[in-house]
Amino acid sequence: MIAAPTTASKANAHFEDNLKLAQAKDEVNGKVAPAAHTHTHTDTATTPPPSPPPTISTPIPAELQPAYHKLYGDCREHAAYFAKDPTEYGQRLHAAHIAWQDFIVLANRLVLQIDAFAHEYDFDESTPGNGYRSFIYVTNACISHGRSICQQLLATRATLFFRKKFYMKEVEACSQLLCSLCTCLQYLLILRQWSTTTGDLFASGKHTAEQLFELGDTINQYCFYGRCLGFQYGDSIRGVLRFLGIGMASYSETYYSHADNGSSTLLKTTRSLWSSGKYLMNPELRARRIVNISQNAKIDFCKSFWFLAESELMHKLPSIVGTAIKVNRIIELPAEPLRLPARGAAEDQLQFVDIPVPSAHLGPGLPVSVRLLSAKRRSGMLGEGRYRGWRRPVAASKSILFHCHGGGFVAQSSKSHELYLRDWAVALDVPILSVDYSLAPEAPFPRALQEVYYAYCWLLNNAELLGTTAERVICAGDSAGANLSIGLALKCIEQGVRIPDGLFLAYCPTLVSFVPSPARLLCLMDPLLPFGFMMRCLRAYAAPTNEMLQENAKQVEELLQIRNAQASGVDVEKPPTLSLNSSRRTSTARSPLTPLEPLNQSDDGDEEEESSDTFASASYHSQTVERTDLPNTEGSDNSSCVSFEDDSQPIEHYPIEISAETPKDAASAAYIDSFLDKYLIDTATMEATEENTAQTCPKSTLLNGHAKSSSEENILVETGREMMAMDTLPGRLQEAVNNIINRCTQSYEIHGTTAPGQQDVRNMDALIARSPSEEFAFDVPKDPFLSPYWASDEWLSQLPETKILTLNMDPCLDDCVMLAKKLKRLGRQVSLEILEGLPHGFLNFTMLSNEAMDGSKHCIKSLQTLLQVSTDNNDDSIGNDETSSPSACSATSTAP
Repeated sequence: MIAAPTTASKANAHFEDNLKLAQAKDEVNGKVAPAAHTHTHTDTATTPPPSPPPTISTPIPAELQPAYHKLYGDCREHAAYFAKDPTEYGQRLHAAHIAWQDFIVLANRLVLQIDAFAHEYDFDESTPGNGYRSFIYVTNACISHGRSICQQLLATRATLFFRKKFYMKEVEACSQLLCSLCTCLQYLLILRQWSTTTGDLFASGKHTAEQLFELGDTINQYCFYGRCLGFQYGDSIRGVLRFLGIGMASYSETYYSHADNGSSTLLKTTRSLWSSGKYLMNPELRARRIVNISQNAKIDFCKSFWFLAESELMHKLPSIVGTAIKVNRIIELPAEPLRLPARGAAEDQLQFVDIPVPSAHLGPGLPVSVRLLSAKRRSGMLGEGRYRGWRRPVAASKSILFHCHGGGFVAQSSKSHELYLRDWAVALDVPILSVDYSLAPEAPFPRALQEVYYAYCWLLNNAELLGTTAERVICAGDSAGANLSIGLALKCIEQGVRIPDGLFLAYCPTLVSFVPSPARLLCLMDPLLPFGFMMRCLRAYAAPTNEMLQENAKQVEELLQIRNAQASGVDVEKPPTLSLNSSRRTSTARSPLTPLEPLNQSDDGDEEEESSDTFASASYHSQTVERTDLPNTEGSDNSSCVSFEDDSQPIEHYPIEISAETPKDAASAAYIDSFLDKYLIDTATMEATEENTAQTCPKSTLLNGHAKSSSEENILVETGREMMAMDTLPGRLQEAVNNIINRCTQSYEIHGTTAPGQQDVRNMDALIARSPSEEFAFDVPKDPFLSPYWASDEWLSQLPETKILTLNMDPCLDDCVMLAKKLKRLGRQVSLEILEGLPHGFLNFTMLSNEAMDGSKHCIKSLQTLLQVSTDNNDDSIGNDETSSPSACSATSTAP
């Protein structure tokens, strides 16, 4: 009987204190952060609220900017309103608004301080943009987001169905968000002190990222991934980012769950849907999950989650919703040395440069996969067959785009970037060759760069086979692919090979090191590239562990032993017409011009279930790729040839002369046989080979315990460069190569075991956030091919015309600005364009967001300039209405 009055009196005292604090607030002594976390309960039936004291109004600080001034006034009004509410949620709303006012004043002061010097780090006056400006933009976006919450609160707080608990959480989240941003702004002031003498966005060498995080307060990352996730982006992008955040959190539960091992697909799907709903309804739980995953999950989880874009469903999506193109095929380049004319050599004294095969980490001998995309069939293109009359392919293009995909050096492929590449192929009207380089951590630096360089040199040697004369070759890439593109140009400069005629770099990391910069702090709140993910990707690529290096060396040695054993039996087991470099042959030496009996015929129509990128209705032992014209062997009429076109186009029949006689020109037939045998994937042949060897070599049909599919996507996804099918020992060699490279681009098998000595991270929600400084416990080599920003002025001064597109909220913004400023200082022709409101990797969301699609149109315009392509015929495809595009600023610096 005595406890109740005591509790009520304490609640009344707390209520009176809050009421007085709301009406007589002092800027110095008015902080009530502890009150924001105090939970009280008052029995209003027995203890009525006391009468409010006289109102004492305090003036709004005069130095506040207009938006900050309005939000401050809204907070003060709401604080006074909810000070009269004795309920727990009412008091928490009151306290949150009081604390919010202090953060508004602090943020305004810090923003003004940074704004006073931010312009000093711009590329030029017409291109305002750097990490300092980005945080001003983000802070202003936080203020705008807060104002929208306050306006909704004002419109609903007096209604019958007012959701007091919901708005309490929204206001507390916004208040904490601004608090964390203030901590980031204070870090920027430290960086300013470090770079005052140099004027660079990168801190000087004596300062490290560890030192930066040790000097400042701990940043609460949870507020960036909860209710306010994506607050700094536009509406369409924000929805996509929230969906991905929910997907990451729910996928992590399945990935780390023991219970799912051996469970049915239906049970796994149900579990995933249930957890998705949980994270949709509980943003705070989602935030904790995402931050803890970012800080504790291994690189395997990052790869597994990003490889969800490589699933069968996602592989079929471009053919369904993407722009229709005529050519879309995979080509495998056998690992054989190349020779190119040396750059600048006189015609009478022609010199050559030997191009070695890629050999780092994985050893030599593995083929390099590339994807050829074109809106039109062009003369000379591989596998296009013979046409007559109006069906003849158009003339070869004068230009070609050489593309490297992004993915943090550890994930994705040309297939996952196919949606926007299709748009580019149509808008630019030139062939596109995209490289599927090997991925880290199994293939760390410099393996990917070696493969990109090799594919580029092969292009120069075989341009006519790609439907181009290669008068202009432009290299383009996004994120990690942009880093490889500029590394390729530097490699050409070093080796004396023809330099690309232009570079297009989209949100490019030019300094793969942990030198702190303002923009790099943005990854602390980036929805697609969280801080921990970025650190692990860079470490996997630039600083592999000793265990990984030892494993690579061991497996390369095993492969060498198998090759030696294979070489010793070549004369006995192999016909002389077959080559060890042939990666897609059956055991019978046949000319691809000779039709064989079709295999795997089905009466129920199952043969057409594969995507348009593969032969499905008939399989031939010919070395061809998808949609290549092949002779029809059914019946006695061989007067027609079927062409399977991309994008589910109707099957058309083209007249072609077919003769059963032996070709008159034996040398030509032998050359065609040899060439197609080396370069082209025939999915039908692979399917037949797998079935023929299934009984004798059962291991050859498995990859990591899973049955292989015959579709083109799975050839790229499951085997890719790893496939080197030797005719005499296909099972043994394939198994050895598969053990060397485990870059399976489909989602990994759900597992629940934890390796000895590793932290058990299954219970992510119970982990405690760590300081970001713990992520920097390794060194990165200062290599110009890894970090082009470190390249010498002599090399950088030889770079071709370069167009850089970056984003105002991208962690790589400062990298792009600093490289552009360096090229400008060296007198190179360089342009920098900074788009607003888009996230890192926006090109992958062109079909989900109008803002991302508009950003892709900016890329197309830059590429048209580099390719010297007329825009008259492409205006409709790329759009001319700048009002619908993301706001951008750009500038061009031309060498005198």
